[in-house]
Amino acid sequence: MRRKTSTTVIMYAVLAFFFIIWIFPIYTAITKSLQVGGWNSYLSVISNEDVHYFRVVFNSFFISVATAAIVVLITSLAGFAFAKMKFAGSRVLYVLLLACMAVPIASVTMPLFFTIKTFHLTNTYLGIIIPLVAFNALQMLLLWKNYFDGIPDEIIEAARVDGCSTLRIYGRILMPLSTPMIATTGVLTFVYSWNEYLIPLLLIRDESKYTVTLASTYFMETRSQTPEMVAQEYAALILMTIPSIIVYLISQKWLQAGITSGAVKS
Repeated sequence: MRRKTSTTVIMYAVLAFFFIIWIFPIYTAITKSLQVGGWNSYLSVISNEDVHYFRVVFNSFFISVATAAIVVLITSLAGFAFAKMKFAGSRVLYVLLLACMAVPIASVTMPLFFTIKTFHLTNTYLGIIIPLVAFNALQMLLLWKNYFDGIPDEIIEAARVDGCSTLRIYGRILMPLSTPMIATTGVLTFVYSWNEYLIPLLLIRDESKYTVTLASTYFMETRSQTPEMVAQEYAALILMTIPSIIVYLISQKWLQAGITSGAVKS
């Protein structure tokens, strides 16, 4: 009994330690943002005519939602195919796709830029969404495939006996059972896309298409470092982060369930 109590104390001590490490930057940012001018720092960011807070939030929100929706559709279909359909070379193709996860974005910036430029997609939402889908789809495919592996084949066999087509099995049977995974892949893709900096920096020059990550650099690169400006920098970072935090908190229950169910198999 004493040993169990000691283990519990150690576990909570470790969790408290990591919680402090996680919360300290947030506490610092909030404190710094209110240090000079109080809430006026936030009002200055929102009313700034150069940044246009609501416009850049809309840009990021639209790009992130569109990317998440496309990734959910593509990776759920691919995960269903790799998990429940037998075709020649499926194992090799799946391994090759997963191997692409080892390729960092920075290593393909030049071909990515010239490809997007060739198709005249620079400074467009679609030019940002396509690379984001490509780089997010691989890890989400792994989750979907593992999730569908956990669904008994007997369900699919029974549906085929009843005359269901492959697409009907996917859309009417498996997807209603996959709410946790839809939430997981959707939220993770949304957050990753929201926080992406390199791809927008590479492909966006039009200020009207700036995302929150590009807009945040305005306060850190183009302004004098007076106490008021420093407070506004921290206020901008907090304001740009709030929407993604709200999305995460709203779907936290489904997110945890999806990660658990989609990550137990290899």
